[in-house]
Amino acid sequence: MKRLIIPALMLVPSLAAAQSGDLFVFEITETGNPSNTLTVGGSVLPDLAQDLADTQGDFDSFSGVPFDAMIRYAGVDDAVAITYDPTGGSAGGELVTITSLAGYNGPPIVFDAADGDLGDQLQDFFLKNNPDTIKDFLSAVAALSPVAVTDGNPLASTARSAKYRFDRFGLFADLSPADPQLNRLFAPDTAADPDPLDQTEAPNAPTNTGGSATTEHGAFRSRIDFFAQAIETDDFSGSSFDLTLSNEIRFSDEIALVVGVPLSYHTIEDADVFNAGLHVDLPINLLLVDEQADSGLSWQVTPGGSIDGVGSYDFAAGGVLYTLGLTSSLRYDIGRLTLIAAQQYTYHKSINIDSGDYAFDPGVDQQILKLGGKLVWRFEGGAVIYGGATWTDFLEDSAIDDYTSPVAGIMWQPHSGFNILAGYEDDFGDGYTSHGGRLSIQFPF
Repeated sequence: MKRLIIPALMLVPSLAAAQSGDLFVFEITETGNPSNTLTVGGSVLPDLAQDLADTQGDFDSFSGVPFDAMIRYAGVDDAVAITYDPTGGSAGGELVTITSLAGYNGPPIVFDAADGDLGDQLQDFFLKNNPDTIKDFLSAVAALSPVAVTDGNPLASTARSAKYRFDRFGLFADLSPADPQLNRLFAPDTAADPDPLDQTEAPNAPTNTGGSATTEHGAFRSRIDFFAQAIETDDFSGSSFDLTLSNEIRFSDEIALVVGVPLSYHTIEDADVFNAGLHVDLPINLLLVDEQADSGLSWQVTPGGSIDGVGSYDFAAGGVLYTLGLTSSLRYDIGRLTLIAAQQYTYHKSINIDSGDYAFDPGVDQQILKLGGKLVWRFEGGAVIYGGATWTDFLEDSAIDDYTSPVAGIMWQPHSGFNILAGYEDDFGDGYTSHGGRLSIQFPF
């Protein structure tokens, strides 16, 4: 029985927080005796599956008993229904039937011990005999669970990939400005000096912050972004941590190459999930305000792509996805005030992983739109305050259709090119809330 149940459950997408407060809930009823029932929940799917297969632990009262099993994932009722008959097969052996499967509309799927090992049959069905059915199943569950690992919610791999790109090249692009953008912050204050181009003063004279308006900040820069959140939904709670390392090679004021490695870990009701990605992006400055101008418009457009992987033993789920995206960041400087309007579109697609006769694909085919804005006010000496918000919309089916993320914080931008930011951020969606903080550092080397 152990080999029978585990392969199917190992391919169920990550889900969390059923209404009972458990991530995974197994509802067992003895066949023909509805008064004999058992409900078992927990946060580690493989351990629950093994106990069910061996009818041990919390399931030991059903040892040798035919039963119906209904599996509930993160509030997604009846995601999988399985019946087990120890003597119902054509030769009097075991018979297992998948009577319903989320996303599957065909007839019941029957496995008879007379046709060979039941575990091998079930494994072949999920891994190689009918991959399209499994892809539909995984997609259906991800569209219903607020914590599916790969897609459909702010914790998913698709949303994390889009967030890194939007923050790095959209809403928080001002933490890594081009040299003209940074230099103009330290140009003579035209509000205090009605004639900043007066030739009686050296055009590159030290400013009131002690810098030079023509300093170059180097072709290679490194940036670290750290983000932490506390998460609450209608059914579960958890925490999330993101660490992103990115290196920028600036070929000129107009174009650069950025390689980013976002890493993240989050836990939902004691179940752990890990994400890692490799992003390559090409920020292009189509417009740059003059260093000595009192005001002006800058426009950066960033095409890019990434490979992102996600996995969890506790959820027995994961996948590999690629992403293509385009981010636009419009920036208008007027004196000490900066207004930023950012837009982004990303396309996310899972990759079919083949190993011999086996194939696996979590069935992700998602598009994400992000729109955001931010107001920035700079004080003398490099101190900065900011506030803004981002709206995120999953354009394909998702558990959380859209959510809003307000931000606020402080930043310090000395003229050396070293920048540091500390801020507070939230996510608000239907049945989903998170509160967190951000710490970002830009190094001029």
